[in-house]
Amino acid sequence: MTNTGQIVSKGTLNDGLVNSSVIFRRNRALGYVSNSVPAAIRYVRRRKDTLITTCIGRSFQVYTASHFRLLHVGPVHPDEITALAMDRIHTYTASNRCIYAWRAGKHQRHVFRGHTRNVHLLLPFAAHLIAVDEANVLRVWDIAKEEIYLELKFNADEFLITALAHPPAYLNKIVLGSQQGMLKILNIKENRVVFTFAGAGSRVTCIQPSPALDVVAVGHQDGTIVLLNLKFDEVLMTFKQDWGQVTQISFRTDGPPIMVTACSNGHVAFWNLDDRKIAGQLQAHEDSVATAICFNNEPLLFTTSPDNSMKLWIFDMPDNGARMLRIREGHTGPPLCIRYHGNSGTTILSAGEDSALRVFSTITESFNKSMGKASYNRKKSKRRNRFEEDSLRMPPIIEFTSETTREREWDNIAALHEGVIQTTTWSFHKNRMGRHRLIPEKFQNKNRTDYNTITTCVTLTHCCNFVIIGYSSGDLERFNIQSGIHRASYGDPAHKSAVRGVVSDILNQFVISGCGEGLLKFWPFKEKGTLLLLYFTF
Repeated sequence: MTNTGQIVSKGTLNDGLVNSSVIFRRNRALGYVSNSVPAAIRYVRRRKDTLITTCIGRSFQVYTASHFRLLHVGPVHPDEITALAMDRIHTYTASNRCIYAWRAGKHQRHVFRGHTRNVHLLLPFAAHLIAVDEANVLRVWDIAKEEIYLELKFNADEFLITALAHPPAYLNKIVLGSQQGMLKILNIKENRVVFTFAGAGSRVTCIQPSPALDVVAVGHQDGTIVLLNLKFDEVLMTFKQDWGQVTQISFRTDGPPIMVTACSNGHVAFWNLDDRKIAGQLQAHEDSVATAICFNNEPLLFTTSPDNSMKLWIFDMPDNGARMLRIREGHTGPPLCIRYHGNSGTTILSAGEDSALRVFSTITESFNKSMGKASYNRKKSKRRNRFEEDSLRMPPIIEFTSETTREREWDNIAALHEGVIQTTTWSFHKNRMGRHRLIPEKFQNKNRTDYNTITTCVTLTHCCNFVIIGYSSGDLERFNIQSGIHRASYGDPAHKSAVRGVVSDILNQFVISGCGEGLLKFWPFKEKGTLLLLYFTF
């Protein structure tokens, strides 16, 4: 895996690095897989594999399709990447009104400057690169010379460009789609509009040439898919998906006459063009599908989404449906707590706003895994449809602690959840949530009188037999993590205000707790009583 750790400046790569410190220089992002920018793919004959490039904010990542192995991490751009494209030589990225051309995913070869607004559409076109910016200006760049070959300004009130494509065998011609629903065939060599199509009246969201000559599929914001014959201006077929706007269209080229359409709510539909009806559907992602590409002459479909996941689907089901073959994913919400697990420094545990606990490896993404989402009833949550709203999902984990001792024998992670009294246990070895919910007897429903108390801090002993938990009421309790049985209470209560931190020594001789009043207490681990009080003033 290669990583430059460099920042792309408006000039050369090294302009922003001359006076910067190398101590805290960015290395790479862990658990960041994709966002709303569509990914790009290309087949490399030398590798006999397909390379996948996904956008991760200000950088991009290159994977192999065979095992989703991370090959390269692109340099950091000056701003968010707004468009991405690939041809057989370069990877193109648009950022901060500039377009960068990369070789091998890391070497900068060209920079194209001149756009006054951010570029949102890119299309490699042989020796040229077509770019459309938010000012509704279309520029055709000569890649080798880094010069503008053609520049066209369209009136946004009449034709606001929202999609473009190059139909095969249409020499020097591209098809433009607009927010007004119209289509235009543009000859970029002669600088003239060849033909204008009236369209369906709804915003064009994507255009995809079909394997059949002269035919393109046009997706619209209202969910309409139109198969249009460009040569005769004839609508061959019309489909309508009820889930939302069409975000991407692709065609299978491995035999079956199937058109794949993606939707803004995460659905993917398969349309049989011979029977002119829907052949199947699946819920591919939790968020909008940003990318849907069928591999050439293979029964494979690649998808990405802003839910921070990318998936490879294979059409090998008895009903010709698709099942998931590979997946790379991260948190769907921001991480709330991260900790190194063990002393090797290669494994990081992360808890996010999506109530999930994940494992990330600093060595390779192949070791990343998900331990699942916290649930009040794990078995019932597993039986539901994955993309249905889980009413049993617990609040996000805000703090957790872990130990590697005895991790193969019982749970070795204890986690606190936002706004609840329960402390959950997890098993790193079994890669799942544990069965214990640690609650002191005085806070259980039948005995509870204070419903405002929540857990505030937690620690595991070095032997991994006990978990010590602090509460907002000032209580400090010790549980056996193997059985979940309550073993001891420190003080009555331990503090007059919320316990903010607790630790134990490596030999289980002392427990040290601190509260919001600045009071630090040392407790004997097994016996009752207080050994020492330290008071800090601020």
